[in-house]
Amino acid sequence: MSYKNFEQGIPSSRLQAWKEKEARELLRREMTSRWQESERILGILRSTASVTDTTEGVEAWFNGVRDYHLHHANSEQAVSWTPGSWFGSRFPEVAERFGRAFFEETVVGMNGGPVIRASVINEDFFAAMLGGEKRLGHRMVHLPGEGFLYHDPKVNAFSITSDQKVEILLSNYLIKCAEDMGRNVDSKLLIKEHRSPSVLASIVSRARTVLEADPRFFQGINGARRHAHGTIFQPATISSPEDFIHNAFTRSEGCSVVVGEAYQEFLRYCQMGNLTRVEFTEFKRVARELVFEKFQLGLRRDIRTPEGRQTHGWKHVRLLPEPSLHFTEAA
Repeated sequence: MSYKNFEQGIPSSRLQAWKEKEARELLRREMTSRWQESERILGILRSTASVTDTTEGVEAWFNGVRDYHLHHANSEQAVSWTPGSWFGSRFPEVAERFGRAFFEETVVGMNGGPVIRASVINEDFFAAMLGGEKRLGHRMVHLPGEGFLYHDPKVNAFSITSDQKVEILLSNYLIKCAEDMGRNVDSKLLIKEHRSPSVLASIVSRARTVLEADPRFFQGINGARRHAHGTIFQPATISSPEDFIHNAFTRSEGCSVVVGEAYQEFLRYCQMGNLTRVEFTEFKRVARELVFEKFQLGLRRDIRTPEGRQTHGWKHVRLLPEPSLHFTEAA
């Protein structure tokens, strides 16, 4: 009996219920597979400390990825992957913006048949690729003065990771690509040349610019949450330089503050409260405006350091030894 005749023999209500159950089961299997793949990748970026799952985080991840499908992921395509199509299927938006992952060539193999080689790597593609695989709900950004931060669905917040771990993540993608190649692809370039320390370091260095986020990424109503040392930090209502200046600067006749020293104290302040650090030029710009607004004191160029050298700073203010922290933790 054909499948069509089999269906005709089942009451419509039962058939619909059976189809819905089958669809739910297929979706469950696909989501389980994706979650496992997501966790394998994020495990490269996480620190060794364990991360406790949150229902909120897992649900947010599920809702974000359930309608995103792997482009061209059918059995016929999988048999004939090339390195470029393998990465292009996982990062179609990146390929559209930055071009294909590799410039490939076809050469004659040892057996006389055609063999595809990923001859030239597109570093722009791979720098942008580190921003995350949308199919898995991944996202990574780079904050100048701070480093790479990736979104961890287990806690629904961004966590910091090291450049070295980002290099390992990139290396692992190349290995996984090589493992999926057929006999018609020469995988040696993927395993050796394209995974050399100099190439990986160059791509990660370029990713700092491609994935650069505005310092306000973790601020305001739509700002992202952060996770550090087991604590969730809600988006700040004001920027970290503003927070520091409002709480650390006080008027004091005859005293002075050097911009460089204030910046070092600002970095310590951010470390204590897990606040977003900014580069020196941004800190100096904000400090100049706020100190003038708060104390009507302009930035001077004649402040002397203990060594007697003139530098930028302010007179008639000083830094409090232990300014109070005004960051916000999640409930």
